[in-house]
Amino acid sequence: MLKILFQGDSLTDCGRDRTGNDPVRAYGCGYVNLIASRLMCDYPGTVIYNRAYNGSRIADTYSRWIEDALNVDCNILSILSGVNDIGFGIRMNQGADAKKFRMIYEIMLNEALERKDSLTLVLGEPFLFKIENNTPELGKDIVENWEQWNGQLEERQQIVRELAKEYNAVFVPYAERFKEAFKAAPPEHWSIDCIHATNAGHELMARTWLECVGRANLIN
Repeated sequence: MLKILFQGDSLTDCGRDRTGNDPVRAYGCGYVNLIASRLMCDYPGTVIYNRAYNGSRIADTYSRWIEDALNVDCNILSILSGVNDIGFGIRMNQGADAKKFRMIYEIMLNEALERKDSLTLVLGEPFLFKIENNTPELGKDIVENWEQWNGQLEERQQIVRELAKEYNAVFVPYAERFKEAFKAAPPEHWSIDCIHATNAGHELMARTWLECVGRANLIN
């Protein structure tokens, strides 16, 4: 039986219901909901958990790691993190730098693998969008200082790729897929503000996740 736990920030949270009273909104309105809908339809009995939180940096995620990860019964753990540490760091000097990001990420992975037998890790590649046509207010500083933002993004992307290899995890190349998608439509079609995805963006994320996890023969 598939028991999948999603962890991350607002991209994964996506307005999920935290009360436990609304099962339809339990997964939010983004890629996790699309994945859950598909899997629970095709494979009845599948259990999905979304424990992401808006605004979470890697340290915030780790602060809830016991109750929101280690104590959750799952056999697949999917994580998408990195952008908030860049944004909080550049804007407020409150994000983990690349070294600390990797250190905390590794602690999280090690603790999860120690606690759970036969756990499969799925690590998502963090990404940003450069919307230059009618740039949204939230994304103006990202576009204006793109080299700084993208430089730090590339550091986090490399860290996640390396961790995926070291921990024999499934790597989900979101950024790579979005770059390919730009050939069909500009960044503003896929993102609302240089950080968060549109409906089309979330659909692309869901398809990419399912493709990568399916290729690893984790869905059956």
